Amino acid sequence: MNCTTCGTALPPGALFCHNCGTRVAAAAPGEQAVASPASPDLADPPPLDQPYDTGATVPQWVVPGQPAGAPQWVTPGQPGVGAAGKPNSTAAVLSLVFGVLTWLPILPVIGAIAAVICGHIARNQIKASNERLGGSGMATAGLILGYAQIALLGLAICAIVAIGLLTLLGSRVSAR
Repeated sequence: MNCTTCGTALPPGALFCHNCGTRVAAAAPGEQAVASPASPDLADPPPLDQPYDTGATVPQWVVPGQPAGAPQWVTPGQPGVGAAGKPNSTAAVLSLVFGVLTWLPILPVIGAIAAVICGHIARNQIKASNERLGGSGMATAGLILGYAQIALLGLAICAIVAIGLLTLLGSRVSAR
């Protein structure tokens, strides 16, 4: 038996099409079940026949009768879903966390380096996934915070060296 909406082969006794979520009409004994559009009173998404694969695209089940922007069903247990419904890149989250920790007295140097490295890794992951991963804003924020801290540390080192040189030159001039 195939779904009348998307044409996917359905297993015997299926209540929903596992591909498009169309509800299958109950068949009388001896008849073949027919897939029909989901009824408006349908509140639960179809059950998954196999375990959730984190590498696959997450199925989004739209409840009929609600506008397109209304909240949609997302498979439980999905890690770090962003505002656009895409899973966030872990490297993007780490970049932002290290970028914030950089400005605290906890990790001023190592945090800045980690924020920059994680930010670039996250941007490459997001680009390689064809925008299926989210978190580009977090990666950018982590990069900005990390590079700003590195720039300030560089300026501080230059200032310390300049002050040391001026002090050394000042003591030699006064010694003559």
